[in-house]
This record gives sequence, C-alpha cells and structure tokens, in this order.
Amino acid sequence: MQPKGKLYTSNPTGLKKINFDATLLLITRAGADISGTTRVRELAPSAALFHESIEQRQSKPGPEWWPQYEEKFLLELQSDVKINALREVYRRLLRGENIVLVCFCTDHRYCHRRLAGHFFEQYGVQVEELNPVTVEQITLF
Repeated sequence: MQPKGKLYTSNPTGLKKINFDATLLLITRAGADISGTTRVRELAPSAALFHESIEQRQSKPGPEWWPQYEEKFLLELQSDVKINALREVYRRLLRGENIVLVCFCTDHRYCHRRLAGHFFEQYGVQVEELNPVTVEQITLF
C-alpha cells in the first residue's frame, strides 16, 4: 500500500514555504515551542546523543563529527519507542496526511530530521526538505 500523504522535513525558516495542509511534528526533546506544531520527543535524539552533538558542532565541521552521530542516531531509531513513533507517522501518511518533521538545525545535511525522514524511503515514501542548504559555506580562517 502506497502512502497518499507526503513527507517533508524542515527547520522553522522552511515552514514559511508551506502552502498546503500539513501536520507539523516538532521532533525535538526540548527548546522553544513553535506555533502549530505537536512535539514528538520520541523522534528526537537521546539526551546523551544531543549533548554530545552540541559539543561536536561547536568544535568541528559537520563532515568530521556527522558520521559518528548518524551511526548512533540510526541505532536509536531501532528502539521500540522510536519505531512506534515512526509507525504512527507512517499510518498518518497512509491516511493521506502531509507530515512535516521539524527541527531547529539550520543545515538539514547534519540533522536527525533528515535521518528520520529517510527512514521512510524504504517504504516508498519520498522526502523533501523545505529549506535545503544549496551552497557550501567556507570558512576564511
């Protein structure tokens, strides 16, 4: 059975591009609430992984810390709690709901929302980032 709904990922800036009906799921453990979203902590990284990534983000560029983070988060996605939350998203997609997985990260390439979204590709779900980074930032120093 092919889902009728579409799946998107975004940060708060990308939400301005929504011109269609969608359910907005804020997949963070904490942080500011965003009007119109429902928080789904079950799809956020564990507190330990989140704090580890904060330290890494501050001291290293994404390509250096991301592979380890990605591996750890993908393992977390296999937990019963996260699988149940992913199943609920899939049920909504099957019913025809458009879903947006929202996180605060600026660069989707180094964000768990991309990993959570890509989980569904194995089930034929296409995922679109609403605020993609299209230009590589370079540091001058």
